[in-house]
Amino acid sequence: MTWGTTLRSRLLIFGGLYFAQGVPWGFFTVAIVLRLTSLGLSPAGLGDLMFVASLPWAGKPVIGLLVDRLSFGRLGRRRPFILLAEAGMALSLLAMAFANPISDRPLFSALLFLHNLLAAAQDVGTDALAIDLLAENERSRANGIMSASKFAGVVLGGQGLLWVASVAGWPAAFGLAIALLLVPATLVIGVRESPLPTQRPRLLRLTLRAFSSRIVLLAAGFALVVDLADSLTFPLTYPLFRNQLGFSEQQVASLATLGGIAGALGSLLGGVLGDRLGCRRTLLGACLGVGGLNLAFSACQGLWGVYPLQLAYTTVEGILVGVVYATSLALFMDLTNPRVAATQFQVYMALLNMKDAWAQKLGGRLAERMSAPAMFGLGAIVEVLPLVLLPWLDARRAQADFARDATPAATDAG
Repeated sequence: MTWGTTLRSRLLIFGGLYFAQGVPWGFFTVAIVLRLTSLGLSPAGLGDLMFVASLPWAGKPVIGLLVDRLSFGRLGRRRPFILLAEAGMALSLLAMAFANPISDRPLFSALLFLHNLLAAAQDVGTDALAIDLLAENERSRANGIMSASKFAGVVLGGQGLLWVASVAGWPAAFGLAIALLLVPATLVIGVRESPLPTQRPRLLRLTLRAFSSRIVLLAAGFALVVDLADSLTFPLTYPLFRNQLGFSEQQVASLATLGGIAGALGSLLGGVLGDRLGCRRTLLGACLGVGGLNLAFSACQGLWGVYPLQLAYTTVEGILVGVVYATSLALFMDLTNPRVAATQFQVYMALLNMKDAWAQKLGGRLAERMSAPAMFGLGAIVEVLPLVLLPWLDARRAQADFARDATPAATDAG
């Protein structure tokens, strides 16, 4: 059976692949971390392992160059790469099942690094295939489903596999994780990819040429500043809830879970709105909503201790942030040259990760010098300011520029 020829099958494929990414990440960050804690691993040790797990994701642009360069002949470009990455992820999980995370910590760390390197490669290949197969008017909806599917995978891989481990043991949890990882990969086997180009592009030259475009440079700058409010105020949130407002750990955990669920629903909503209204209009409305919500929240400090108000705020903010996230990804896909899809798109993704990093670090320092209401007020301002770039992020003009650059001078014989 050929997959990818209908919108429904494309949404199922990419939702499944993102689900496959979420399962092991939830397994590591929730189930495995709790297991290691019970085995006596110190917070510093846990921090070292999470650093090892996160490090490979910083290299996604380099992996993107590899993905755009590789071709497997008649087997296709993206599909074999994704399947090989999925197989490697499964094998690394299997090896980890037999490695003691305490006595064999160097081996366990190496396998953890390898697994996440392969997961990052799968992510790059999936994004490139999405850009190849999805029509422009399908990308917002697809990114919404992909984001929501990854959240579902994280929840199932975390809380779900932790329950399996408590009932049937850790070998069973690892085995189920491998199965949940591989099932979506079966959908990729039947994908019909676009015909391979007769000429092989000079990737570095094309990528540099793409980023010489004013629209692409503005898009890169936009990736560094879009949706700053959530990252900027994140370091303040948990200390505010626990130390100043006196909420219990269970109440704070419930808020975090609710925010995640709301984010997944917001991603789905963002996909629908992005397809119907356009990415830029949807982003404009959602970012203004986040800014207005933060401004209103900062003005009602006296009601912060009312837990139902926090539930309402968390729900609305989660939905709006989910809309912004899914729609931003769709916009960046639209502003990507298909000839260097994996490379250019992953540069955008790396810049988004850098945005989270610098905003959270700066937010932590500012939170020690500013009051909480002032921080949320600042969050409202920085959420809205980047919107001045939106009028210049015209996907049609960008694609027209990419088409004009598709000249014989940009390629060599394949």
